[in-house]
Amino acid sequence: MKKKPGILLKKIATLQNYEKAVMMAFVLIFLAFGLWRGNQRANRLYENGYWTTGIVVERGTDYKGRLAFNYEFYVDGKKYHNQASGIGIRPGTYREFIGKSLPVLYNSKDPSENDMLLRPGDFSSHGRELPDSLFWILDCVEK
Repeated sequence: MKKKPGILLKKIATLQNYEKAVMMAFVLIFLAFGLWRGNQRANRLYENGYWTTGIVVERGTDYKGRLAFNYEFYVDGKKYHNQASGIGIRPGTYREFIGKSLPVLYNSKDPSENDMLLRPGDFSSHGRELPDSLFWILDCVEK
């Protein structure tokens, strides 16, 4: 007895839905892992965080081609480099940041884990207020 084509198409549709479900589960697990890793990094910065001053050395771009700032700072005489996101900085004002000294929070056990505070939101996310000396930043951020 031959199977009807409708039954076979339903089975294929079920397999495709199953594959979609497996792929969606994989993506959700991957995202959850990424969030967990990011939270672990934030916890390390909070628990082992020390403050220093870094200097924005040049304009850069992140892996998606968006505005970023390359900065450097020193810990125990060793130079560290990193990149801070420029998202939220008005495009015409990025030059204002080049050569400026800004706060950097780093992990005292691993200074390669660090964040430079560029925007008012960066300060508040680390439990700090924007200092009066950096109010010029308010003119550079998108409102």
